[in-house]
Amino acid sequence: MFQRSCPRRASKWALGVSAVAATTLATLYSSHNKPIRSPLLLPTVYAEANNSPDRSLHDKNDNNNKDKVNELIGNLFRRSDIVRMMHVPSIPSMTAKLPSTEEINEKIAELYPSFTSQFEYLKQSYAYLWDFLSMEDFRHMMTEMEKEASDEKAYPEVAEDAHVRMGVSLSEGEQAFLQARKTRQREAFANFIGVPVNQVEIPDIPVTGIATSGGGYRAMVGSAGYLKAMKDTGVLDTVTYLAGVSGSCWGLAQLYSPLTDTNFETMKDHLKSHVHTHLANMNNFISILQAAPQNSKILMQGIIERYYQQNGDINLVDIFGMMLGGTLLTRKKTISKEEKDDSTLEEPDGTLIKPLLLDRKTMKLSNQRKYIEDGSLPMPIYCVVRHDIESDPDEGDVYQWFEFTPFEMGSEEINAWIPVWAFGRKFEQGKNIERLPEQTMGIMMGVFGSAFAASLSHFYQEIRSFVPSSALEKADGLLLQYRDSMSVYHPISPAWFPNPFYQLHVQAWTPVIDRLINSKRLCLADAGLDNNIPFYPLLRKGRDVDVIFAIDLSADIQTAPHFERAEGYVRRRGIEGWPKGAGWPKDSEQGLGTCTVFASEATEKPEQHVSSNMDPDHHPVTLVYFPLISNPNYDPDFDPQTAEFCSTWNFVYTPDQVQQLMGLAETNWKDNVDHVRDVLRKVWERKREQRLARERAISQQQIAQIA
Repeated sequence: MFQRSCPRRASKWALGVSAVAATTLATLYSSHNKPIRSPLLLPTVYAEANNSPDRSLHDKNDNNNKDKVNELIGNLFRRSDIVRMMHVPSIPSMTAKLPSTEEINEKIAELYPSFTSQFEYLKQSYAYLWDFLSMEDFRHMMTEMEKEASDEKAYPEVAEDAHVRMGVSLSEGEQAFLQARKTRQREAFANFIGVPVNQVEIPDIPVTGIATSGGGYRAMVGSAGYLKAMKDTGVLDTVTYLAGVSGSCWGLAQLYSPLTDTNFETMKDHLKSHVHTHLANMNNFISILQAAPQNSKILMQGIIERYYQQNGDINLVDIFGMMLGGTLLTRKKTISKEEKDDSTLEEPDGTLIKPLLLDRKTMKLSNQRKYIEDGSLPMPIYCVVRHDIESDPDEGDVYQWFEFTPFEMGSEEINAWIPVWAFGRKFEQGKNIERLPEQTMGIMMGVFGSAFAASLSHFYQEIRSFVPSSALEKADGLLLQYRDSMSVYHPISPAWFPNPFYQLHVQAWTPVIDRLINSKRLCLADAGLDNNIPFYPLLRKGRDVDVIFAIDLSADIQTAPHFERAEGYVRRRGIEGWPKGAGWPKDSEQGLGTCTVFASEATEKPEQHVSSNMDPDHHPVTLVYFPLISNPNYDPDFDPQTAEFCSTWNFVYTPDQVQQLMGLAETNWKDNVDHVRDVLRKVWERKREQRLARERAISQQQIAQIA
């Protein structure tokens, strides 16, 4: 049965969500201005006063419904008195370098000058949007969404109950993927290192993982360049895992989708045609709404679901995800001048297009299984963190890492996992107590890159005078809620979901875990808050990664503590084999090049690790580090660390800039492919020798027993 925290009557739901939708899209941006007191927003069709002195019972019931709607809207974007009264400790010193909201606004203001020349057009756009969101047809669409949410044909997952899986083992889906992937890798690996296929045994093939950092659109575009070069040189066909943080996750969401079908030339063209317009451009957003009835339904569906999941709240992260998904997860259908209408957009080259969103069935993470189940591609891993605001340094980690794959989501730190399609449902004691459709990819993209929700604040200041006055109180309240969370409670405002691990019985207990399993909410944020390079999921037991290609697309490459935090993590987790001293040299005036290899001490002495009962935690890891830095072999005048368009907070790239950044990434990889080949061959030889040594030892033991 489809369950919600709010009453399910279709009529009230239709009234409420129309108001929610209107208020939501009026609050696309945040402000530092003092809230303006204004009446609650009501759908225009219901806003007329009833002046009749004699009201019928029907009228009274209608007024009761209005009161309920008022109450519903009044709760929208509310600030929790409970949260305000909480004792909140100071943010740990490790986050002190994060930019403040004011600094972010200043940087955004530098990147995007005033919209003065566009003000009149923007005003017309917002007026149209307001009219659109007040239409009866829109309310009818929302009612249909409620009915569809329990339709097993539309959403097969609502026919299934989900349970929490406990344990350190990999999911059945991932294990099946690994078997298929290893079989496919054999020939590709032999070809890459230059040996006959019959010399390569599957157990000897190095398990490789790619860790791509965050960094906004720079990370999204740059990681696409590195991955394309890996495919071109044959390396990607030998890779098992592909982990991302923040902006890199946005790239993975597009790569493993019908938008590109994992073709990297298509990916490049897709990025060029989708990042030249800012995600908060209202003209673009309205065109998407108008282009097809399904577009408006899909865009709003995730937001409405989040509204109910959060008991009448919408987080700025949710709004950001909706805008990001609407910008990036569309196909662009070319049309003729005769077909031009209000939903038509004109590309920089004059081409007329209509943006068409992916359908709901394909716009979800579990759908990515079809690209990897046969072992033809690496398995994507999307990373987020939970920030425990009450942590004491003596209690352990301040952040717990959670991963999302096409199969499961969960955390190794509590060894608890659920099917990824069940994320967003309410759970108690390890079992879901409701059935809901899977979260939309747009919403998840907002969570993966939640740090960038702050980038919307500048734009609201520019267009605030155009927003209908009845919505300003809600809009300003949303910012107030966001700012309080960002500056007082969390360095980056998280999105919260029903906690699937609520009241779960776990074997390992710490105060941090206790707070996690006793909270009905699971607050998740951009993993870059802790470490901008996702080493941790690649160090998970059972994955046994031998080689990590770390693609660092960060803005602060030379000073960021990615490697120090990784070393701290492996010490706390008791993981051996991590290369000591990896990272950018702190005392040397000479920096690193476009590729540096950091080998574990264990990899240099394979003869010491050939016993059959070797500690499974002692797994040597070779780290191959690729920082996105300038390369004189490509363009001596282009430095992504200083180029203005490569700023972390820039959300507008021209096609030429996409080409330039991807081209640099491709060159940085291809210039070093021989180093990569050498690393993989050496690790293969080490594993091969270890296997043969074990086999010889076993054979000798058997001979001794017979004798």
